[in-house]
Amino acid sequence: MLKIVEKERSEKLIRQMDEAGCVFKFVVLSPDPQDEVDESYHRQGLVVLHEELMNSAMQWHRNLIKDKKYEDYPEPFISWELESAIATPLNLDEIRSLTLTDSIDVFERLALYASFVKPPYRARFKKGVEAKDVFNEWCDVLGLNELDEVSVLNWVEGFNTELHVKNDTSSVEPWSDYFYPGLEWWGVWCLTIWNPKRRTLSALIASTTD
Repeated sequence: MLKIVEKERSEKLIRQMDEAGCVFKFVVLSPDPQDEVDESYHRQGLVVLHEELMNSAMQWHRNLIKDKKYEDYPEPFISWELESAIATPLNLDEIRSLTLTDSIDVFERLALYASFVKPPYRARFKKGVEAKDVFNEWCDVLGLNELDEVSVLNWVEGFNTELHVKNDTSSVEPWSDYFYPGLEWWGVWCLTIWNPKRRTLSALIASTTD
């Protein structure tokens, strides 16, 4: 069984990231002490992530329909065909690349920092707040800092944006309509991160367009 942890730190980061225009959503979880974490647990983490996405979407909808001109606006729905999702483990070098802050090319594979600071209209943090500091805090909350022990699964490997389509049969169909906006050009993210030292399982996701 998974429970949400790191709530206070996560909520602070979510506020900072949302206000700046970052498009990542995430959740930090912990299994029962006796449980052995395998791929099925990573999938359970994605189930919880979906629940959090839907909670946010429904809250947005509740606020929207307070305005009478939107009272008939349909409730949001995010498809989540997790049985179709393919897990691709990252090697140590790939995991290390997630924490690097020397590239801001959003089209570079696994350039997490670039996507963090460069959504379509670029992230703009409050005066005195450095993007790298927020990113490093986020990596710490996600459990990415103990690199030699962490395991990461990529759930969107092989997805192609319209700007970078491979002319072969290796492309992978998206398993959620959540990814459709990002596949127009900016890109998509979906990772689960297991940190055995802390016993935390994090899940992150991003997909956006202009």
